[in-house]
Amino acid sequence: MSWQDRTGLLDELSTGSSPRGALWLTTNPGLEDVVADELSERLAAIGIDSSAVAIERKPVGFSGNVIALLPRVDGDVEHAACSLRSVHHVARPLFGFELVSVEQDGLDTIATQLMTRGVSALEAEHVNSFRVTTRRSGTHAFGSMDVQRRAGAALVERYALGVDLHTPDCEVRVDVIDDRCLVGVQLTATSLSRRKQRQYNPRGAIKSNVAYAMLRFAGLSSGRMIDPFCGSATIPIEAAQVYPDLDIEASDYSERAVVGARRNVRSGALSERIDVRHRDMRDLPEHHAADSFDAIVTNPPFGVRIGRGMNFLTFYSRFLDVAAHLLKPGGLLVLLAWKRGVIDRANRPRGQFRRNHVRVVETGGIFPRIYVLQRR
Repeated sequence: MSWQDRTGLLDELSTGSSPRGALWLTTNPGLEDVVADELSERLAAIGIDSSAVAIERKPVGFSGNVIALLPRVDGDVEHAACSLRSVHHVARPLFGFELVSVEQDGLDTIATQLMTRGVSALEAEHVNSFRVTTRRSGTHAFGSMDVQRRAGAALVERYALGVDLHTPDCEVRVDVIDDRCLVGVQLTATSLSRRKQRQYNPRGAIKSNVAYAMLRFAGLSSGRMIDPFCGSATIPIEAAQVYPDLDIEASDYSERAVVGARRNVRSGALSERIDVRHRDMRDLPEHHAADSFDAIVTNPPFGVRIGRGMNFLTFYSRFLDVAAHLLKPGGLLVLLAWKRGVIDRANRPRGQFRRNHVRVVETGGIFPRIYVLQRR
């Protein structure tokens, strides 16, 4: 059964009616299907067929979340899940229950359940400290901090462990969605979207998991790609790490960005894979013959943190002309754009691209669109 077909998994988890193992994954709102597809691929690689897995994106409208029920959750499954490139965090739900009320006495239910059922991960010998984190969705007479305080107090009483809010040995999830509560253990200490090699991290840089999603939309595992607004080189670095046969070029008009991008590339030991140049996008046709690239994947200035005051219709019109020169016929341009409708208006006079796909994603508190355009 595919993720598109299955609903009601949250009910199974919160009522404890399913004998199967479970995973809870978080990502940027708008990328839930990318997570579902990548998870299915990773599970298939360790011998778990998709027919045995039920995956649901945005349970009860909880954007940026994906839940999965599997025949088992063992070390191999946890390792596969924690290797996903499209997610922020991975948690393993342990049990769930319904709240008797969404008023203050709902906190009593949470404390009682934790005291009664416990969290088995806190019994491990190496665990001397923990913290409770909470995501809450719905209308309640209490907030996430209230849940964390009551849940933490109950677990301290049961296990006599210390609370460490910064570097705990175990992170317990107590998530409240409407009148249901899920208790689990987070498997990721830090966000998987924070790759380790980045030394230069300017404002406006996208997370690595968003870059990964854009690269998936480009559908390119070999050939040549370019990022002409590379910034900190998040997209080129992600491409080099995922696709070993890809020829990658990066450039930016900002000398500071180029210096920073080269630092990031060096720290990732990718200098042999990624060529970072100091070039203005408008000058790229002088350096590259027509039809030189199979894909362009890039994050141009939005006009929010970078590029304020730009005439975006003029900017994108010029960029599409350059992209049409660089790309082979049929090549894909994948980009983020915040200004609604300006990409279509810029493309309309010449019609050099066909729009294959567009979607809204949340990143950094704003909601740009990922466009996938195909060179005619």
